Amino acid sequence: MDEGSEDNRALNVNFQTAGSRNNIRGEALHAALEKEETLRTMINNSHVVLFLWKNEDKWPVEFVSENVAKFGYTKEDFISGRVMYKDLIYSDDLEEVEKEFEKKIKSGVSAFSLEYRIITKAGDIRWINERTFIQRNADGEATHFQGVVLDITRRKKGEEELEKTLEMQKLLTTAVNNSPAVIFLWKNDKHWPAIFVSDNVIQFGYTVDDFLSQKVQYGKIIHPEDLNRVEEGLDRSIQKGEVSFNSEYRIYTKAGDILWVNERTFIQRERDGKVSCFQGIVLDITRRKKVERALRKSLKMQKMLENIISKSPAVAFLWRNIENWPVDFVSENVTQFGYSVDDFLSGNILYGNIIHREDIQAVIESLARSVREGYDSFDMEYRIFTGDGSIRWVEERTFIQRDRKGEVTHLQGIVIDVTERKEAEKMLDIQRELGVSLSTTWNLQTMLNDILDACLKIEEIDAAGIYLKDDLMDQINLVAYRGLSPEFVKSVSIYRADSPEAQQIWIEKPVYRMDFFAEKMADLIRKEKITAVAVIPMKHRGEIIGSLNFASHTTDRIPQNVRNFLESVALQVVNYIAPIRIVADLG
Repeated sequence: MDEGSEDNRALNVNFQTAGSRNNIRGEALHAALEKEETLRTMINNSHVVLFLWKNEDKWPVEFVSENVAKFGYTKEDFISGRVMYKDLIYSDDLEEVEKEFEKKIKSGVSAFSLEYRIITKAGDIRWINERTFIQRNADGEATHFQGVVLDITRRKKGEEELEKTLEMQKLLTTAVNNSPAVIFLWKNDKHWPAIFVSDNVIQFGYTVDDFLSQKVQYGKIIHPEDLNRVEEGLDRSIQKGEVSFNSEYRIYTKAGDILWVNERTFIQRERDGKVSCFQGIVLDITRRKKVERALRKSLKMQKMLENIISKSPAVAFLWRNIENWPVDFVSENVTQFGYSVDDFLSGNILYGNIIHREDIQAVIESLARSVREGYDSFDMEYRIFTGDGSIRWVEERTFIQRDRKGEVTHLQGIVIDVTERKEAEKMLDIQRELGVSLSTTWNLQTMLNDILDACLKIEEIDAAGIYLKDDLMDQINLVAYRGLSPEFVKSVSIYRADSPEAQQIWIEKPVYRMDFFAEKMADLIRKEKITAVAVIPMKHRGEIIGSLNFASHTTDRIPQNVRNFLESVALQVVNYIAPIRIVADLG
C-alpha cells in the first residue's frame, strides 16, 4: 500500500473522531478529502505530470504524481532519491535549462514555461512543456520549484515535419522558379484555362496574372499548325485511360516569337474517372530542336561523305597519339586493305602493327619531327601489310590535333593506296636505267642479260627467256634465260622456224593466256610449275626478230601494269638489238 493510501486512511479515522465531536467540522474535512481524491484521480488520469523539487544540487524531488509512470518511472524512484529531477533532463539541454532557471529566479517572476527534452527510464527521448511555479521563503529566496510537465513529443514531431515540408516546399518552389521547366495546372475546359502557373513563366514573356486572370489561355498560345495534333494526342491518352501525356509543339511568346516546347502532362481524374485537371511541365526545347536540325543536316552530310569515302581509294582514320596509334575511327572502305572496321575499333589491331617493319621507325621519327616543329600536318609514304599478308604502298596525309595546352591528342589522316603509282615509278626507273645500260654496250649477250636482269626486278615475274630468229639456220633460239630448270631449257631452246611450237611463240600480238599453247607446250609449262606467262614479240621494221618471254611461279595472272611495262620494254630494246643481231653474236 502506498503512502497516499495510508494518509487517506489516517485522515478518515481522524474525520470520524472529529465528527463525533463536531459534525460540521467533520463534514468540511470529509468534503476536502473527497476533493483531494478527485483531484488526485484527475491528475493521474491526465496528460500532465506534477513535480515538486527542491532548489538544491540536482533538484531532489519531494513530490511527483503517480502518472510519472508514463515516462517509465515510479514515484518511489524520485521520492527515494534514486532519481533526481536533473537526471531526467537530456544532456544537450541541461545547461540551457539551468541557465533559464537562474535567469527567472533573479528576475523575480513567480512562474514561467520551458520546452526541453527528457530521457525516459527506457532511454527514449521525449519533448516536454514545463510550466514552473517558483516557491520562495520570507527572504525571497527560491526554495522549491513546482512543475507541471506535459509530453509534447507528438506536437514537436508534427512541427518538425511541418517545418521540413515547408522548407522542402520552399526549396521546390525556388528550384522550379529557377529552372527552365514551367509548371501549369489547367482545368479540363476549352483552351485549357490555367488555375496555377509557376513564376518562371516570365521566360515566355507572360506573367502569372496573365494566365490566372484568364487574359491569356494556354490553348491560344499554341501554334495553330500544332494545336489539332496536340488536342488529338491528349484525347487519345484520355480515352485509353492513360495517366500521362507527352508532346512537342510550338508556342507563341508574348512578344510573338515562336518557341518549341516539350509538354509532360499528368491527367488528374475524379473518383468516377472523369478528367478534372491537367498538371503539366512545359520545357523550352528550342535550342535542342535547332541542334537536332543541325544534327540531321550534319548526319545527312556525314552519310554523303561516308558514301563518297567508301567509294574512293582514300581510307579515313582517326588515331590516338599514343604508342602504335590505336584507332578511334576508320571508314568502311578499309576493307580494301583486307581489314574490317571492327578489327581496328575493337583494339585487336593497332595501326602501328600493320606498318612494314622496315618503315615504322622512319614514320615515327618523321611524325615526331612534325609535332616538335609545330606543324599542323604530316605527309609520308610507306608500306603496310594487308589482311592477307601482302604488301601495299600507301600515302598518308594527316592533320595533327592538339588540345588547349598544345599537346597532341589525335591524328586525323587519309591513307591512299599508291602501290600502282610506286610500281609505275619503279618501272620507269628500271626502263631509264636499262636504257643507259643498253646505250653503253655493243655486246649483244650483255644487252640480253641486262634486259632479263631489269625485268626480273618486277615482283610478279620470277622467270624469263629471250628468243631471237636465226635467218641463216632458219630457226629460233633461246639466247638468254633466268629462273628456268635445265630440263625445261633443253626442251624449249631451239625450234625450226616453221615448226608448230615456233609458230605458237612467234606471233605478232602479246600472249598472256595459259590456254593459248598446244598440248605439248602446255604440258612442259605445267611440269615447270609455271602459273602465268607473258610472250611479247619484238618487231623491227615490220619484221618479228624475236620475243621476250616471262613467267611466274607464284601469281595466276600478269597484272595490267606489268603487261604495259613489258610491252614498253620490248619496244625500247628492239632498237638496240636489231642493228647488231648477227649469227656470230649468237655463238
